[in-house]
Amino acid sequence: MGFGRKARETKESLPPNLEPNQTTNTNMPPISHHNRPAIMGTLALLAVSSIFLFASFKKKKEEKNGKNKNRHRRVSFTSVGLGLGSFPPEANVKEHIINTAVYFDNNNCPLTKDVAQMIIKPLLLGYERLSHIPDLKNRTYRPTTRPTTGGENGSIIDPMDLIRILAIKGDETLTNDTILEHFQDSLGEGRGDLPWWEVLIIRNSGSGPSACVIRIHHVIGDGLALVAAFDKLL
Repeated sequence: MGFGRKARETKESLPPNLEPNQTTNTNMPPISHHNRPAIMGTLALLAVSSIFLFASFKKKKEEKNGKNKNRHRRVSFTSVGLGLGSFPPEANVKEHIINTAVYFDNNNCPLTKDVAQMIIKPLLLGYERLSHIPDLKNRTYRPTTRPTTGGENGSIIDPMDLIRILAIKGDETLTNDTILEHFQDSLGEGRGDLPWWEVLIIRNSGSGPSACVIRIHHVIGDGLALVAAFDKLL
């Protein structure tokens, strides 16, 4: 009899909606259905971050062991769209080209050979995307069919092949107009299998400044990637 009375007292002392044999933690509030999406989102973010961290670690390990020495960089889906064109022909959308102009007083404009050796050559040796040709069909970069010269750090084309020179005579307006006139000059196919970038040197013998315009197809990289590449030259 005493056992039955004790059991009834225990059951009556339990909080509402709590069955016998269940316990509650008064220090941690229950998770409501309003908080569940945020928690699931956090878990998903942690999972994705872990995947990227694992991939990065694996890539560094392979580079250290030399396993991916001959592996070519893949062309992203977005870059393929930029190269092949994502708009109908009637839209008349031009090539996606990044143009960066650096102005010089006429006496300070760099010599062509200095541009070739101090800017173009290091970029050809240091970045596969700048020395190879985008193969959009296979989403990779292939070596050029042009003659190359070997060296300690690899085989590259003649840096002078990536330089165009324009001679003008006039004021600053003429320099700017000349840059704009060549803003959309093609950098893709049909240039003798050259990498998809160039340096356009505009030499102004008049009162206006000269300019070096670094022109790179968007297939090769976006603005942030190119800033990182050129930052290493400075």
